[in-house]
Amino acid sequence: MSKSVHTEGITRRNFLTGAAVAGAGATLMGLVGCSSGGGEAGKEASGEDAKAPDSVEVATDVKPWEVAPDPIPDSEIEETVDCDIVIVGAGIAGLPAAMLAAEQGANVHIVEKAGTYGTARLCTSGFNAKLQTENGIHYDRKEFITEAWKITNGVQGRMSSYGKWFDNSGPYVDWLQEIFQSQGYDLVAQQVNGFKVTNDGIGQQGYESFWTAFASMIYFVDKDGKTLDSGVNPDWTGIMAKYAEDHGATFHYNSPAVQLVRDENGEGRVTSVICETEDGSYVKYNASKGILLTTGDFASNKEMMGYYNRSLLKASTAIAEVKNTGDGHKMGLWVGADIDDFACGDCFPFVGVTLDNKRPQSDQTKSYAAVASLPVLMVDCTGRRIAAENLPFQGFSIPKITSTPDGAAFSVWDSAWESKFPSDYPKGDYLSTNTAAQMEIDIEAGTIHKADTLEELAEIVGFDKDIFVANVERYNELCEKGEDLDFYKSPLWMTTIDTPPYYVSKHIVSVTSTRGGLKINDQMQVLDKKGLAIPGLYAAGNTAGSFYGNVYPPNIMGTGIGHGQCFGWLAIKDMLGMEVL
Repeated sequence: MSKSVHTEGITRRNFLTGAAVAGAGATLMGLVGCSSGGGEAGKEASGEDAKAPDSVEVATDVKPWEVAPDPIPDSEIEETVDCDIVIVGAGIAGLPAAMLAAEQGANVHIVEKAGTYGTARLCTSGFNAKLQTENGIHYDRKEFITEAWKITNGVQGRMSSYGKWFDNSGPYVDWLQEIFQSQGYDLVAQQVNGFKVTNDGIGQQGYESFWTAFASMIYFVDKDGKTLDSGVNPDWTGIMAKYAEDHGATFHYNSPAVQLVRDENGEGRVTSVICETEDGSYVKYNASKGILLTTGDFASNKEMMGYYNRSLLKASTAIAEVKNTGDGHKMGLWVGADIDDFACGDCFPFVGVTLDNKRPQSDQTKSYAAVASLPVLMVDCTGRRIAAENLPFQGFSIPKITSTPDGAAFSVWDSAWESKFPSDYPKGDYLSTNTAAQMEIDIEAGTIHKADTLEELAEIVGFDKDIFVANVERYNELCEKGEDLDFYKSPLWMTTIDTPPYYVSKHIVSVTSTRGGLKINDQMQVLDKKGLAIPGLYAAGNTAGSFYGNVYPPNIMGTGIGHGQCFGWLAIKDMLGMEVL
């Protein structure tokens, strides 16, 4: 690994300019009001008024995180481990890979930055697995691939990668279910289970999907037969880690990977990964068959997140993994990997906050304030309507962070809401409870406010009164017409706001993770800047790219977990020469 490969053309000035740009992006995280940035600081960071001397080479595309550190010399390596496969990251994408590698008899070592394996999330996902087809659930390949391309604003994702997931997700889920059943657990399809999440757009009255929706979530079932609909989610990542260990995998916790080693002056095969131990020493793992990067995302690296998607800086990152700082992305870049031009965010759109952006401390509140996540009128901080409010599940995140000044929106409804809403409106789930009783709790907690007039409501929040009242009047006019001529929301949810008192609730977007990373081919091999595979190096999960565009598809349920797990599994298959569909 040659340092000159990664620092060519860098001057002190353009390096600092890149740092200034990153720092400016981080500053945007402090936005709490309805205002926009700019001014002299922005001009200085962009460098638009500065001229470089003719004698200085300016490489404006080099970011600070792309600059490789000095190689760690062999003299500082305290221990060397020879094995077949190294998996960097014991999270959701790395664990299935570890399970398969160990099951196949490979000598596999898993190095993990944290002190334990990754936390279980809500589900996995896939298409035409036995647990689906045996219950009459079938998915059309062409429909999924073409819709996924459109939904994500594909561009940097490949249709072939969607097909790779579609074709192999069923066999992956079948394999996983058989393992879980052998341990006394099980998996169940979303439609069979019947559990719905807030605004998921699947089979709910009045939820006409803006996009085609795919109910592909697959839940985990505990030994008593309970799952999320009963408030139970088994420690399924723990089950995976134990299965891998029982079949011979070796886990090394508190061992962050710090460098990859590439032969032939940084142009040959990636042969090794160097990890730092708790006492500060280094261990070098030599992998004869391959190294798989599954280190997660970079949502906790504000500079990287802001560079690859400025809109995400308007969102709260309170539920992102704090250890996910782009480690795998950076190590890949240091050995010549290419990376997606932009990332999208897996976002939850309706996190209820007080007017000063605080989360309530009461344990009686839910993540979403009562009623506020239902498709009522939603406006920005000026009082202007911004989108069709019945976008499925996480879909409303997108206009909130792209078309508002501050990433916040405000739900508005009146006191006759229960009689006006569809009779089977969602009563709630793990995120919300949509009842009058919960409204009173949320009023006390400060996430819902009420007033006798629209003008008073505007004053409480800080809307421009003229803009807000005009937008409510326009909305009521469309409700009376029975057709939303502005955004084409379902008529079932076009209910007038005309019965005082009136209610308003502020909500923000929370990012759970970024989606986008090192470019890969359909064998999950990491690509260099010429589009060629870097021998010996693979990536999956949120460390890998070439799948999403700039939009996370909110109506393909569980896509991040599902394709990340499947692709980690497929990477091991490629390393071991196993058959892949």
